[in-house]
Amino acid sequence: MNIINLIVSCSSFLFLVLLVGCGPVLNPYNEDFKCRAKDDAGECIDTPTAYQKARYPKTEAAVIPDPAETAQKELQENRYKIVSELLKEETKPLLQPPKILRVLLLPYKGEDEELFMSRYVYLKIEDSQWVLTDLEEQ
Repeated sequence: MNIINLIVSCSSFLFLVLLVGCGPVLNPYNEDFKCRAKDDAGECIDTPTAYQKARYPKTEAAVIPDPAETAQKELQENRYKIVSELLKEETKPLLQPPKILRVLLLPYKGEDEELFMSRYVYLKIEDSQWVLTDLEEQ
């Protein structure tokens, strides 16, 4: 009977500890966090918002620019800049490269039971031509 009483008391004690385990008995930290920062010491915001404000300081925290879209706009602006500089130089001709088409040939059997594996064939669709010149005027 002594052992049964000991087991019952131990189990009730463990049950009590598990019941109160997340409470103030075992957790010494205050869970009611309130920001106490002064006005000149910063602001109380969550981590994702703080990261967005640090990463994109001039934009709103909720608006994050798409990196792919930003890169595409920069590329387009660089192209416009290059073309506008070329247009300003009247004496510099420009050669447009030929248009090449890459065609994939899938594997096939030949007439004499040869096996032709997949490969690429390159075809010139359009020849190169001079642009930004006055050749048409002569």
